[in-house]
Order: sequence, then structure tokens, then C-alpha cells
Amino acid sequence: MTMAPSGEDHRATDRNGNGEHADPRHASWRELAFWYPWVVPVLGLVIAALGIRLFAVITEQVYEHSAVPALDRRLLETIEPLRGPAVITAFNVITYLGDGIIVALVVLTAAVWLGVKARSWTPPALLLTTSVGTGLTVFLIKLTIARPRPVPAPNAATEDSFAFPSGHSAHSAAVYLMLAFLLSRLLLRQWARVSAVIGAVLLVLITGFSRLVLGVHSPSDVVAGWLLGGTFTLVLISVQALSAQLAPLRTRLVERARTRVKHAESDPDRSGTDTKRTEE
Repeated sequence: MTMAPSGEDHRATDRNGNGEHADPRHASWRELAFWYPWVVPVLGLVIAALGIRLFAVITEQVYEHSAVPALDRRLLETIEPLRGPAVITAFNVITYLGDGIIVALVVLTAAVWLGVKARSWTPPALLLTTSVGTGLTVFLIKLTIARPRPVPAPNAATEDSFAFPSGHSAHSAAVYLMLAFLLSRLLLRQWARVSAVIGAVLLVLITGFSRLVLGVHSPSDVVAGWLLGGTFTLVLISVQALSAQLAPLRTRLVERARTRVKHAESDPDRSGTDTKRTEE
């Protein structure tokens, strides 16, 4: 048996040949996102694609009157015992969190404040695009599917438009989640950013649940609205982040083109030679 020489330090060498202890710690996801910033927005687009796929599946089930409508009826029957007079009164107020007028006021107020605070047009543009885009998408899908609403609860406000998807749920998901994202980029403290996200999620959940308690939407309407609004917001955030990552690449390409033009102007003989070769 061969013995190691006395005093020899068995240490792992790194790729530079240094006799240092190898670091057994694996890189974290945060480090990966730091060195490769495009990973997070690409992952966001992948998740958004999954959300779109799930929304399409629910839409198909609703349109073809498959298993989803039957499940909706059973879930609404489960919720029916909760519909006491006090609960209906409370949720008649809570549901306004997703009302078009209230959401529009929130969007306009927040857009002005974000524009002044961030000194940029990007946050207001993202928020306005989220609100308008979601509203138009919901409107077109409602006309296409033309799903009637369920029988509303007693003393609940009646709705005249089609049911699928829930506009209140879609608007609240799109606007409040986008607002939480924009605020998290301005808030300095970790607890404040987390509170903004948690608050937005709670607003989205309680708004959608109010539509079920009032009986003006089926569960699939609400879930589809959440998927639509959340996916719309995620796509905008991811595209904007990718665009920001492409800015240095655009700058390098433009600088390279400018350098070539300067070299061509400073060397007229070479430019003439190139022109002659082109003519030949």
C-alpha cells in the first residue's frame, strides 16, 4: 500500500490550478438570475404560456358544455348556505374592487403617481396597457362565448352582460398584480415589497370570491378571469424585462455600425476599392 508523503496537503484544485479548497456550495437561483438576467423573463413567458393553455382548456369546456358547467353548479350549491343577508350586503360593497369605474380610477391615479415617482413613462404605460388590454380581451371573449349568468343570490345586484370570463376577476388580477409589481420596484424595504404583493393577491382573491357569493358568476368564470388577467400582466412584465435586457445589445450593434462608417469615411481609397469590386 502506497503511503502519501508526510505533510502533503490533499486539497482540491480549481480550474486555475490553485491549491484551494473547492467550494461545495451550489449557486442559488438569485445568482443565476444576476448573471443571466434573461432567465427570469423567459421563465415568465413559459408560465404565461401554461396559463394561456389552461385558460383555453376551460374555455373549450365551457363552450362545449362539458364537465366544467356541472362542476360549477355543484360548487355554487356549496356556497349557497353562506348567503346570509349580512354577507350579501358586505359582498355587494366588496365586489366594487373589480368594478370598471373603480379600477379605472385606481389606474389613472396610480399611473400619475408612478410617473412622477419613477420619472419615467414606462410604469404608467405598463399599467394603462394592462387595464385597457384586459378590458378589450374580456369584452371580445364574452361576445364569442356568450355564456348566460347563473341565478344571482337574493338582494344581489343583477348583471346584464355575458358571464365568461369574469370581468371583475380579470381586471382585479391584471391591475392589482401589475400595481404590486411596479410598487415593488420603488419600495426600498423588503417587508414593504412583500406586503404590496400579499395585499394585491388578497384583493384579487376576495374580489373573485365576491362574484361567487353574489351568484353573478360561476367558479369557472372567476378562475378564467384570474388566469386571463394574471397571464396578461405576466406577459407584459416579461416582455418589458426582455426589452430592457436587449438594450445593451442594440447599443453595441449601433456602435459597431457607426465604427464601420467612420472607418470607411476615413479611408477613401479602401472605400473606392470596395466600390470597384462591387461593380465588377
